[in-house]
Amino acid sequence: MRTLKLIAGLGFFVLALGPGLIVLTDLHSFYGLPFAICAFLLGGVGWFLITRRNSSMSRNAKALIALTSFLCVGFVFAAVIPMFIKAIYTTSANACPNNLRLIDSAKQQWALEQNRKVGDIVTENDLKPYVGRGPDGEFPECPAGGAYIIGRVGEPPRCSVGTSAWPNDHVLSGGETGSWIDNWWTDFKAAYGTVLGLRHPLPQTIKTNGP
Repeated sequence: MRTLKLIAGLGFFVLALGPGLIVLTDLHSFYGLPFAICAFLLGGVGWFLITRRNSSMSRNAKALIALTSFLCVGFVFAAVIPMFIKAIYTTSANACPNNLRLIDSAKQQWALEQNRKVGDIVTENDLKPYVGRGPDGEFPECPAGGAYIIGRVGEPPRCSVGTSAWPNDHVLSGGETGSWIDNWWTDFKAAYGTVLGLRHPLPQTIKTNGP
């Protein structure tokens, strides 16, 4: 029994390494607090088992250890698995954000050369000379069939697909909205929806612009 408690205690210390390493990746993020609590609880259970390996435990102590283990391990799996699923379905080359960056850069260049101010209307024809070759250059197209919303001067361009193509979101880099908990919940729902067959990530193809 003592050997079993020792092995179990060491096992809990090993389990505590998972959330502990997640916390160490970003010590200043509030997102790491639940993982820090899990690491502390798992380490505490391991320490308790090792130090009490020579004595018997009450039924309540065993139940508390089992409940703590179930909750902590369950939380870690629920939080970490969506990260792996997201990585599996994320393509290495997403053309849409690149197109949005190109459109945004063209807007800025056009506004500077035409002496335009924030709020002025911009059309696709205005930007064609800046995104293609010559005045009739080909305007970028979303690889998933979305429509580009150029926006006014000072506004970031958007794609109608937006975040519905998770995890290959069609948004301008840095233009994501929502708090970390909102983004985590989106990843959580989309990842497990994919696992259960309730949703299917949109296929991402690479499309080049111009001849």
